[in-house]
Parts: sequence; C-alpha cells; structure tokens
Amino acid sequence: MKADELRPGAQCLIGVFLLFFSDVVAPAAGWTRFRGPDGSGVSDTRGFPGTFGPGTNLLWRAKVPAGNSSPVVANGRVILAGYEGSRRTLSCLDGNSGARLWENSIEATRVERKTEPNDPASSTPVTDGRNVYVLFSGFGLISYSMDGGERWRTPLEPFNQPRGMSSSPILAEDLIVVLADQVTDSHIAAFETSTGKLKWRTTRPNFVGGYSTPLVSRGAIVASGPLELTAYATATGRRLWSAGRMGVLPISSPVCEGDLFFVNNGAVPPFESLIKDMKADRNGDGRLTPDEFPDPSFKEAVLAIDRAYGNGDGAVDKQEWDGALKLMRTLNALVAIRMDGAQPKELWRMTRSLPEVASPLLYRDILYLLRDGGILTSVNPLDGSVWKQDRLPGVAGRFFASLVAADGKLFAASESGKVAVVKAGREWQLLAVNDLGEACYATPALAEGRIFVRTKNTIFTFSAR
Repeated sequence: MKADELRPGAQCLIGVFLLFFSDVVAPAAGWTRFRGPDGSGVSDTRGFPGTFGPGTNLLWRAKVPAGNSSPVVANGRVILAGYEGSRRTLSCLDGNSGARLWENSIEATRVERKTEPNDPASSTPVTDGRNVYVLFSGFGLISYSMDGGERWRTPLEPFNQPRGMSSSPILAEDLIVVLADQVTDSHIAAFETSTGKLKWRTTRPNFVGGYSTPLVSRGAIVASGPLELTAYATATGRRLWSAGRMGVLPISSPVCEGDLFFVNNGAVPPFESLIKDMKADRNGDGRLTPDEFPDPSFKEAVLAIDRAYGNGDGAVDKQEWDGALKLMRTLNALVAIRMDGAQPKELWRMTRSLPEVASPLLYRDILYLLRDGGILTSVNPLDGSVWKQDRLPGVAGRFFASLVAADGKLFAASESGKVAVVKAGREWQLLAVNDLGEACYATPALAEGRIFVRTKNTIFTFSAR
C-alpha cells in the first residue's frame, strides 16, 4: 500500500507505524520455523514459479515418513518431523536433490489422543542454522546438530489438549519455547538451547485448550491464548502485558509487524462436532458427561463449561453447550492490536468471514484471510475494512495449511492437495491452481526461490530455475 493510496486520515497513522517498522530486521532467506521468518509466512526471496506439479517445474520429490508438520529449510537442507508406528523421526534432506542426508528416531514413551489432522508429528521443528530442535508430544524435546548428532533430550509431561498437541516450538535468543494451552496445567516454558534444561515456566489460564504457535516481537515472546494475547519477558517468563477479549480456543497463530498485532480467535466446537468427531454421548441420551469422552483430559472442559454456562449438574446438553457457544461468539473475532507505549490498544475487530484454522497473513501492507471453501479476503490492516472477498475457483474444501507469500504471490494449499497461486493486491487475482494429487495439511515453506510442499506421503520441491 502506498501512502497516496490511503484514505484521508490514514496517512498520518501509517506514518507513525513506519517509525516503528524502520528497525525491523528483514526476514532471512531460510524458512527456519513454522510459517517462516518469525511466523510471518513471508519470504523476501524471488523467482518462485506460479505453475507447478508432479510434471511441471519439479526440482525433486521424495517419500518421507507420515506427519503433518511443516518442513523447515536452512543452509540448503530440508528438515521434517515424522512418525512410523511408535518411532518419532527427524529427517534431513539435501535441498538440491532430495537425497536423505540423515534420519534419526526416538521411541515415544506414551500415546496421546489426537484427532485428525493432528498426528504424532504435528509440531514443526525449528532451527537456528547450526542446530535443530523438535517437539514430539509423545516424548518431549530433542536437539540435534545439523549433521544429525544428538545434542540432548528433555522428556516432558503429557499434554492434554482435547484434539492433541500441535503448537510448534520457537527460538527466542538462547531459549527454546514451548506453549501448552490445554484443559489443565496450561503453561509456557523455556529451555536452554545449549542443554535442554528448564529455564522458566509460567502458568497460563486454563479453559479448553489452544493450538497456536507464539512469536517474538520487540524482545518479548507473544502468545495467543484463551481469552487474551499475552507478552512474556524472554529471560524470565514474567508477564509484560496482555490484551483481553480474545477467543476461548485459539488455533491460528498471531502475526506482527512493528507494533501491530493481528490475532484470529477460534471458538469451542458446536455440539454436533463433539458427537461426530470425538464420539461423545456414548449412551445416546443427548447429554454429555465427563466420563463419556474417550480422552480423560476433556472431562475438566465439560465441567468448566457446565459451571460457567450450564445448570451445574455435571453434564451439558445441546441447549447448554450451544448457548455457551453463542455467548462465546462475541469473542470469536479477528482483532487488531497496536502497542501504545508499553500497553496494547485494540484498533478494530471483525467477526465475519474468519478462518477456521489458517493464520492471517500480512503482506505488503495488506491483510489476507483464508477460510474453508477457498474464500479469500483482503483487508485494510488500519481499520479492518474489506477490499475484496471472493471464492478461489477450483480449490473448494478445507484449509489446514496457512497462507504464505513471496515475490508478489500468495500460495494457498488445500486439504485436497490443490495449491492456488494468487497475485497479491487489494484486488487480488487467481493465477493458477496446481494439483499435487495427495492430501495436504502442512503449511508450505518458501526459501531460495523454491517451494517446499509436504503432502501425505511426499515432499515436493518446485523451482522455476
């Protein structure tokens, strides 16, 4: 967005924002964590093809262990987490050829409940270019050198999100940070990158869990969670500030540019989803009791909702559950936050056309939202007004992967394995739809002019060069 394109009054506001933007470091060429440089979903490299597939602009493809986590790329290497039975694997491939450089595995010490598309390797690894760190919910944290040598391993306590742990670890200075929003014992914890030892652990509010991945902004760790967006001091885990009136079940990850934050909030699933997806109400009486859930960790969530929104009889029925959901929908919104000194200030919120899973994308001063059905929306980040909203033809279905962008293009990967390429802009335009022929849940990685897409059984690497 150029200054002379803004509406009256907005030019002064964007000028203030640019004062803060001037000290932001440009994203690195690699793609070293979930959604790339600090979770932005944006690469500053060029040369990405618009059309690609198994027979078009394919540099290489390789069979890999199952896993819905995203690939990370650094120093010409591609790293993926996966699983085979009780084994949890970390694979390192050559970025030029797809040749497997090394693969390490560890045995899971427990089996945790997962509902699709979460799986035993849902969390994306993170790397600093020298070492790599991976979280397996069935074990804990492990670190390897880029040559595959194990550096340390740190077992962690079981996680108890209703749909399974899927938040990815991030790096903050010399710490590896894990966010665990769950039914009980929610917390954020930091471990030393050199040893894996716990540095600090801070309790977070409990409700029904969350699945968001945090980011680092202006020296603090910022995490979306039930009912609030919170910043923590990197060195100590001390709460620095929080912004309230957020959703109760965050799935999307926040995005940030300068002093602007954009947070998409999820909501508790409807009653019908509990019956279908979680196989609740086993006796068919139309009421959900804590002992009817196959995952014991969800018992506390049922009791919490009954206490807060029901009649306190220890069970919930459709009227109580959906009544609670109706009240919670007032918090289900995309919220824009600006830091006013040391305090957050809400700029605007929108409650319609929100993504179910995919994180927002801020690219070239335009905010993009992608929801199921292939509905893409371009939004003015200053006031939340919609520039364009339309359906991407040929890619209807669900989207678990988040939007990513580079070289003036947006890339949207659907569950069906179709990747839409869109010309970025207020009046965005569809350029191509590429069919990979396999289910896709992982967010693509963009690095060195190449597109890395992980499908159910394969990783594809596409390049125009």
